[in-house]
Amino acid sequence: MNNFFNLIFSKLKYSYIIGICLLLFSTKNYAQELFLLRYSGPSICFTDCIVVDSYFYLSNNIVIEPIAEYNNFFVFDKFPTYLELLTSKEQGFNCDWRSPPICWDRISLKPTDCSWVISNKVLAEPTAITNSFCDKITLTATGCTGPQRFYWEYSKDGINYTPTNTYTSFNQNYEFVKANFPALNNYSGNIFFRVLIDWDLNTTVENMYSNAVNYNITSCSPLLNGSPITSKVKCYNQSSGSVTLKFLTDITSTQKLLLTLYENSQFISHKFVKDTEILNKTYTWEGLPKGSYIIKYQAQNKSDDNTNLGSFPIETPTFNIENIQPLTFYLTAIQPSCNADMGKVQISANGGTGTYFYILDNETMANKHPFTSPYIVPNELSEGDHKIIVIDSNECIEKQS
Repeated sequence: MNNFFNLIFSKLKYSYIIGICLLLFSTKNYAQELFLLRYSGPSICFTDCIVVDSYFYLSNNIVIEPIAEYNNFFVFDKFPTYLELLTSKEQGFNCDWRSPPICWDRISLKPTDCSWVISNKVLAEPTAITNSFCDKITLTATGCTGPQRFYWEYSKDGINYTPTNTYTSFNQNYEFVKANFPALNNYSGNIFFRVLIDWDLNTTVENMYSNAVNYNITSCSPLLNGSPITSKVKCYNQSSGSVTLKFLTDITSTQKLLLTLYENSQFISHKFVKDTEILNKTYTWEGLPKGSYIIKYQAQNKSDDNTNLGSFPIETPTFNIENIQPLTFYLTAIQPSCNADMGKVQISANGGTGTYFYILDNETMANKHPFTSPYIVPNELSEGDHKIIVIDSNECIEKQS
């Protein structure tokens, strides 16, 4: 044990840095997690039989030194798992050494020992889903339960921070409202948040900045003006349905809409829509097959090609693209009465949309003839094979020889 203590003594450097060091340290934004420990030295020992000659810190079993300190506050870049005390018997007292053992040689520290040590990593990193907002965002500083105050700051570049003049307590929500900060008018892009951690409200020398978290301010999306308006597919099982979205406001010339289509909660497709494609605050998404859908959409800058929706997209009510009854028909040959006569044909049609038309033999689409089912084609037909094509108003075709 003595050899171990001698080794430790040879490594210790007792350099008590003036308070300005910790204050300068506080003005920087460190991505690395840091730990602030408060220890006032021998005051933890309550027996006259023991003298604390010195103490030091270990991370696991490796001696570590603070990267900044002031009085009884120490900043470490590794969690100090142990406080090691070097003690000796008090001289001049008639007492039994280490009986009772009120002061141990080694004191274990845990991340939950909030009265001893706290971490500066108190802001949770957002996910790809929660990392954007348009008008406001709810933030929370968590970590050790205690009297800490968290003073909130924001930055556009992650370097120069602006105080919000707002503080919260442990695990208390802070709603950051973009409109409250004139410097952010018409701003979209990166925004960083951090807090100044004040552990001891009676002094400022221990103040330390937290980790910084990065969000993205997006353009606010126009609200829907009513439910989606749908049109069924034009031809049976064809991808020709559509949905029309009406908005309460236009988007600006610097914006575009990212629209994402889902069927039964499964991603189907997405598209970017320019402001010039939204006419009279209305946009129609065409080419949809039958199905039950929702659309989530979000405004963004024209230069932004990110296809991931942020945390506050607008979601339409569920809408249905309906199929139609398939166009079917059948022909009935009307045989001639005499050998020298010509025959005719009757068309019976069902389904489809609107008016029926037929095209006989080698006629083109321009020669289509309207009819109402059932219908006898007036043309007299010679003996042999003939071809009739039947279409509806949407030019859905059902062929029959």
